[in-house]
Amino acid sequence: MQVPVIIRPPALEPPAVALLRPSAAHIRSAPPELPFPPGRDRRSRSAGVSFGPQATPSDALPDPSAHARGLVLALLEVLSGRRPVQQLRPHLTEEAFQRLAGRLQRARATAGAVAPATTVRRNRRPRTRIQIGRTRLCEPADGIAEITVLADVGSRTRAVAVRLEGLDGRWRCPVLTIL
Repeated sequence: MQVPVIIRPPALEPPAVALLRPSAAHIRSAPPELPFPPGRDRRSRSAGVSFGPQATPSDALPDPSAHARGLVLALLEVLSGRRPVQQLRPHLTEEAFQRLAGRLQRARATAGAVAPATTVRRNRRPRTRIQIGRTRLCEPADGIAEITVLADVGSRTRAVAVRLEGLDGRWRCPVLTIL
């Protein structure tokens, strides 16, 4: 027994359904569409677009030695209490900033209670003079600079090693060491 097939002419379909239904020619010509490019996972659907920090070549960045001298001066001022640590945030990577802020917080906690900002201390010590001395620059790769800065802090000489990486069009410091 044969089942009768009912074919509706296109004029009898509602206009919205006719617009949504693909034509036979469109189905034949379009290649099968993949949900994401081959070799890539769902997290990186946008091919060639990265939303993380972008490396910047050295020739597109300012002088790394001058930047390191300014960063070391600001760092020593933070350590001496003249400058808030938040001012270093744009110059350090987030991990380096968190390590520095944690060390400062632990150092201040072990040093004792800090006087409130409203308290006026009359017997203040004179400020220690900070003077930046020689710098040595080494560029092991494009967009990376390793600098050693000597700084006179009062009667002591400190050596600060700084690694700068070109990220997002500026120098960022992921590692610094004070000796």
